[in-house]
Amino acid sequence: MTQDFRIPDSVATVTRPRGSIGQGIDHPSAFPIALPEFVLEAYSDPGDLVFEPFCCSGTTMLAAKRPGRIARSVEIAPEYVDAPIKRFQKNFPAVPITLAATGQTFAKLADERLESDNADL
Repeated sequence: MTQDFRIPDSVATVTRPRGSIGQGIDHPSAFPIALPEFVLEAYSDPGDLVFEPFCCSGTTMLAAKRPGRIARSVEIAPEYVDAPIKRFQKNFPAVPITLAATGQTFAKLADERLESDNADL
């Protein structure tokens, strides 16, 4: 029996990013979008759900969107939550970003946090 798909080469060559990942957007563990994109295209189909349990800089989330996968990402470290969202919005400005639990947009949550921070001053 033969398989109906081609297994990709075992070595992927990608260029490592240097510096920040966008104006005002930074994260210490950013890696090239081409790396998870290579894996996602090889082992998933358009429309498949991709779970990113450690969102970090959102690289896998961006890699999933490019070839038509659906990404669901989680980030537990509050100091790193905004970076992947800003990065995603920069690349896909027409796609709404919402908090699953409440349906609030990222912009609304950011405004509420800013108001709360200002009230604490």
